[in-house]
Amino acid sequence: MPTPEQIRYWWWQREKKIVIGESRYIQPNHSLKVHSSVPSEKTTLVLPERKVQHTNTDWQTLLMAAGFILIASIRTTWGKYLASLFKSVVNYSTSVRMFKEKNSSVIYAATRLDALFFLVFPIFMFQLTLFFNINLPFHNIYLYLLSLFVLAVFIISKKLFYKTLGHILDKSAETSEFLFNLDNFNRVMGLALLPVATIIIFYPSENLQVPVIFGVILVVFLYLKLLYRGFKVLITKQFSIFYLFLYFCTLEILPLVLLYKIMIEQMEGVI
Repeated sequence: MPTPEQIRYWWWQREKKIVIGESRYIQPNHSLKVHSSVPSEKTTLVLPERKVQHTNTDWQTLLMAAGFILIASIRTTWGKYLASLFKSVVNYSTSVRMFKEKNSSVIYAATRLDALFFLVFPIFMFQLTLFFNINLPFHNIYLYLLSLFVLAVFIISKKLFYKTLGHILDKSAETSEFLFNLDNFNRVMGLALLPVATIIIFYPSENLQVPVIFGVILVVFLYLKLLYRGFKVLITKQFSIFYLFLYFCTLEILPLVLLYKIMIEQMEGVI
């Protein structure tokens, strides 16, 4: 029977025959490598991008800032006047009271709101011109100045026409009350269009249909309310139906028809 020493000797002889590489012992591997059986390609991370094209809005931003400054200056001093102004759009008695209670402080606030209207509405006209692709030889701020000029000429001419016609028909008081309502509606329109025009300037999408259509609906609504108010004022004063029809057809409906015809002729397409 072999002794323990013999058994250890035999095992030692067997171990001598076991070679790993060039050594009898396993050498440590200090390098770490990850091997995958799935082939891979070297790719770079590409993030989706969306190009949004806008016209230069620096000058529009400055005009909008001036508009908000005007509102802030009015609200801090003539807050009650602003509340009465909005109420006069839907309440005829409030409009009559404001017409009879004109004073110097109200005139100061009204003048600033008139400036706001002539500041904001031409910007909205400029935005509509771009939206409907109306072909004009003017661009950017020159197109805005053209819109301002057209609006000023239209408003001044209409007021002169109203006053002249009222003087001829001996209805100066009724005409003055209607023109007072016209100014009030224009002031409310300037206040309402300021946030709409600002949203259009900074709208994150190229599709401007939502804010533009909302602004158009707002303008049409206030204009129809003005026509209804004018009809109510003149009917209440027992104004002749014939002259009333002459007023509105000549000074309100006819200019809109001509403007619509010009827009249709100049329009290249709707976005």
